[in-house]
Amino acid sequence: MGEAWWVVLAVLAWLAIGLVTAAVFVTRGGHRNLLWYLVGGLLGPIFVPIAVERGRAGTRRVDVRSRPPSGRRDGLRVLVGLDGSADSDRALRTAVRALTGTAGDLVLVAVTSPDLVDVEAAEEDRRARRMLDERVAGLPAGLPAPSTEVVAGHPVDALLAVADARDVDLLVVGRAGHGLGERLLGNVAEELVHRSRRPVLLGDMSG
Repeated sequence: MGEAWWVVLAVLAWLAIGLVTAAVFVTRGGHRNLLWYLVGGLLGPIFVPIAVERGRAGTRRVDVRSRPPSGRRDGLRVLVGLDGSADSDRALRTAVRALTGTAGDLVLVAVTSPDLVDVEAAEEDRRARRMLDERVAGLPAGLPAPSTEVVAGHPVDALLAVADARDVDLLVVGRAGHGLGERLLGNVAEELVHRSRRPVLLGDMSG
């Protein structure tokens, strides 16, 4: 009986180490495929060095289309994070309402998954590009012609990297939802607010 308990404890410790590592890997690394939890549970402690190595990949700017600066010396440089969801569209509308006539430069950013490679990665990049082009086409007069970027990586890391590269004054994102995916992937808006050294405006859920 004693040996059986030791076996049970060893199995539980193996699973716990793997699952905790997977949770950190998913929430901090932007790896959206929840099969990483299965991989973590199966590999246990073996998954730790794999997660550390994969976590060093950082962000990758996939598609950058920059507009010349507007020349407005008194205007804000604003970054809006978009993912094609209704929530991020509300964030964009919030930015439009608040900043029309006052924004000096506008950057729209879409973040894609670092898990995808080859054909799948290219397809997601194309979807992100189409989404950004559609949002740009729908912008009203009174806003500067925006620059756009598609970036692969963790959403918060990617947005902060672009914000630093472009030295923006304000970041605008949608508020996170409350579903299972959000709990497992992490609250992007909350983490961005805590980590950003720049002001963050959360899109109005009602708008």
